[in-house]
Amino acid sequence: MSSVNNCATFAPRLLVIAILGVFASILSGCTSTSLSNLYEKTEPALSQIDIRSPKGRTEQLLVNTLKHQIGFFSEDLRYSLDYTLTSASRSTLSVAGSSSTLVDNNMTSSYELTELETGELLTSGKVVVSATSGTITSFYGRDVSSQFANERLAILVAERLYQKLQLYFFAEMTEGSKTAKNK
Repeated sequence: MSSVNNCATFAPRLLVIAILGVFASILSGCTSTSLSNLYEKTEPALSQIDIRSPKGRTEQLLVNTLKHQIGFFSEDLRYSLDYTLTSASRSTLSVAGSSSTLVDNNMTSSYELTELETGELLTSGKVVVSATSGTITSFYGRDVSSQFANERLAILVAERLYQKLQLYFFAEMTEGSKTAKNK
């Protein structure tokens, strides 16, 4: 008799969980479809960007990540992307006169996207990211940890920069289609 009662209380919960699972899968499917549509719409414009050559290890990571995100590049280049990359770090978390080995690493990238033919500035901005490194007692370990943090930050800056460029081109396409419909 108790197994019947357990089944009677368990069945409604199972039904609610199943319904929530169906809604979650539907919503996640819509999101991935939207992102793939966004990529398909902005990919032709993104593939026409000429990215300035890197001057160091962190810039190389930024450029390689951007190129990986974009995928392929057209031979017909229409845009030029210029960027600056700066990083800074400072010790954090000192309590009652005792300092910590944690270091707060910050990286900032300023970027400008210009049209090659006219030299017109299309969009510009900044990407700022930060990470914490440390908890290592040796000086060498702290340096290596800080270096890895800067490399991770350069990759994160590239991903955010890609998203900003993708958003710019998507907004331009949306505005262009609205203008064409209004005419």
